[in-house]
Amino acid sequence: MPLFTGELAPDQGYVKNYLQRIAEETGAPGVSAAVAVNGRIVYSGGVGYADLDNQVPQDGKTIHNIGSISKAYAVVAILQLVEKGMINLDDEVQKYLPYMPRKQKPITINQILTHTSGMRHYTKKDQENHNAKRMRHYDNYEESTTIFRDDSLLFDPGAYYSYSSFSSALMHGIVEQVSGLGFEDYMRKNVWLPAGMLTTCFDVPARIIPRRGKGYVRDSKGVLVNAPYEDVSYKYASGGIISTPEDMVKLALALNKGILLKPKSLAKMYEPQFDKNKKAFNPTEQKEPLGQGLIWWSGQDNLGRTWYGHSGSVKGTNSFLMNFPDEQVVVAVQFNTYVSNVTEYALALAEMFLAEAGLKASRK
Repeated sequence: MPLFTGELAPDQGYVKNYLQRIAEETGAPGVSAAVAVNGRIVYSGGVGYADLDNQVPQDGKTIHNIGSISKAYAVVAILQLVEKGMINLDDEVQKYLPYMPRKQKPITINQILTHTSGMRHYTKKDQENHNAKRMRHYDNYEESTTIFRDDSLLFDPGAYYSYSSFSSALMHGIVEQVSGLGFEDYMRKNVWLPAGMLTTCFDVPARIIPRRGKGYVRDSKGVLVNAPYEDVSYKYASGGIISTPEDMVKLALALNKGILLKPKSLAKMYEPQFDKNKKAFNPTEQKEPLGQGLIWWSGQDNLGRTWYGHSGSVKGTNSFLMNFPDEQVVVAVQFNTYVSNVTEYALALAEMFLAEAGLKASRK
């Protein structure tokens, strides 16, 4: 049953009807969401199916791979280690990852967190030999970097913006080298458990995960089919974590409450790291990085209220985490197929609750 409490919550049927409308517009087999207001979850539910084969309903506790929202989880670990004086964001990555070859100019940790390193994103050559590089399981992170580490940089580090999951995946190796813990162990001990995220873990195909949903894609005729197999062990920090809408919301709540990071670190993570005129390396394919912080993005709604968040898409799933800390509203949505306008859907859901919060504030 959907969770639904609190005087700031819109009518339960209204929210569920909205999720149903999204499912019909996008063709997603399942849509789920969780919302928090004033520090507590007031809605958790879903519509449709998490698994079409077995007709398993999708809800706020359904577990999917969250794609690049994994980056928003991993950067919290990096900043925790910065707070402890164990990492400097201006250091070269080779200080922590000596197996990474040096390029034409040094690459800093700050640059891998802002997608300005010049390291490439996925390309067609990653799919050569029947996509074998992304189907095998990597037992350690160093081994997985052989996919991309010897490739030339697209540009001198810092010169342009170019989104790269390979560069941000380096957070995995850095956390392990500095902390002495396996990346998943570090995240569980220092991020997930303190935030109450009890269902979040690595997306390991061999594991039996209760309530794990399936992702779907469309074939050449537009028919939904199971997403192709992929082992994401090469990118746990940038696209290989599984989680629920409830756990995504809990991460933002823990950040808002100061449980995971100090205020100064949080402000640094959210702060746009370069001006709005920063050029994308390939502007025909990428939007200019307005509001690019340390991994996290920022934006505003039509009333000028600022949100922070990230999207994620992998293996036939699509998710968005959106946090309005000043208004104390957090939303997370998950789809089990690709949705082009996921940001707009998350924002519309948030504004249902922001409107109620605004009405209450106006009555004071």
